[in-house]
Amino acid sequence: MDSDNHKTSTDIFAFQRRLMEETLAFNNKMAKATAIAMNPPDIDLKGTPHDIVYEENQVKILHYHPLVKDVHPVPLVLIYALVNKPYILDIKPDRSVVRSLLLKGFDVYMIDWGEPGPEDKYLTVNDYVNGYIDRTIDMIRKRTDVPQVSILGYCMGGTFSAMYTALHPEKVRNLLLMAAGIDFESDNGPLRLWADKEYFDVDKVVDGFGNVPGEFLNMGFLLLDPYNNLYGKYIKILDSIDNDDVMDLFLRMERWINDGVAVAGETYREFIKNGYQNNLLIKNEWVLNGQKVNLSKIDMPVCVIVADYDTLVPKESTLPFVDVISSKDKVIMSFPKGHIGLSVSSGAHRHLWPKVAEWLAERSGDEKGKRKKPEHGNLDSIKGIGPSYVKRLGKAGVNNLDELMTADMDKLSSATGIPKKTLNKWIDTIK
Repeated sequence: MDSDNHKTSTDIFAFQRRLMEETLAFNNKMAKATAIAMNPPDIDLKGTPHDIVYEENQVKILHYHPLVKDVHPVPLVLIYALVNKPYILDIKPDRSVVRSLLLKGFDVYMIDWGEPGPEDKYLTVNDYVNGYIDRTIDMIRKRTDVPQVSILGYCMGGTFSAMYTALHPEKVRNLLLMAAGIDFESDNGPLRLWADKEYFDVDKVVDGFGNVPGEFLNMGFLLLDPYNNLYGKYIKILDSIDNDDVMDLFLRMERWINDGVAVAGETYREFIKNGYQNNLLIKNEWVLNGQKVNLSKIDMPVCVIVADYDTLVPKESTLPFVDVISSKDKVIMSFPKGHIGLSVSSGAHRHLWPKVAEWLAERSGDEKGKRKKPEHGNLDSIKGIGPSYVKRLGKAGVNNLDELMTADMDKLSSATGIPKKTLNKWIDTIK
């Protein structure tokens, strides 16, 4: 009996100790989470080095500095949705679609739509597709002296990209669509139901708001999965509160989610009516500038990228596109993530984007071969970096300004013997 009593007492003490330890650990996590929430750390969202090579109204065209010596001759233009800022494609170096493509030798441009002002509320889908996108493509074609570009369109940007390519196929070498809404009747997600004309009067929304606010749109996206988006993810992140890398990505994502932008009122009205409510695109009945958008005009190589667990643009909304185009060279790449996971998940960067890059690389050459990397990336273009420093940096794996910009300064200082203060001074010069 004494032995049994002793064992019972020991078990109770062990349980109490474990309970105290877990309670203390939880309290520490909550205290750290509260401190982060009350005083969020500064987040560097400058992204991969780039130049603004064209501006029109609120729209800016970004051209990213190449990261390798040889560059594919066909430029790649990234077209994101109007409803968020495009830096989701360049959220941080190890989760950056932009950087992944640059490292594979692509000459990458991106359209940053900016934020529409009150004067932009009458902009239509035609203004974006036959206006901004067409002028951007023409500018890049002229700038690079090539007849065609490749386009990667994401979400609503993918819908616009399909429209543009159908109307201007002679200017597009390759088309990649990523989680793009094409057939809205096949869309089995909640947005399709909410936007149904029986339940949603888009005229009242646009007439009341003018430009449809980012906060209004963002709340709808959050309600697609209310528990996880509003509560669950904050509970789960407590387990990673001490993991700096996980927290860095989480805070960047939170910044992006709450960094939504308004959509021009007439564009929103047209997109809801012609897309979600009347499904005109897949029927080849959407008219832009007096011309029907005929998807069968798309005959170049096409890569369709979909997410298995996408609740925003279910893959069923994208896949019918493959059946209505004329392309003989077409492929579907499906990945087991959600809408945003396609661009930011570690799995996507390990498995999906290398496949996408390989597919595109095989279709991005011409008789001229690859273009050489521009000289502006040379390390010795910075005052104070002479041949000796170039050699030391090269041994540490830093061979150009772009690699210097994205290097870990502590590790680079240790590997080269160059003071961190000096390295940071060079970085400030580049910026």
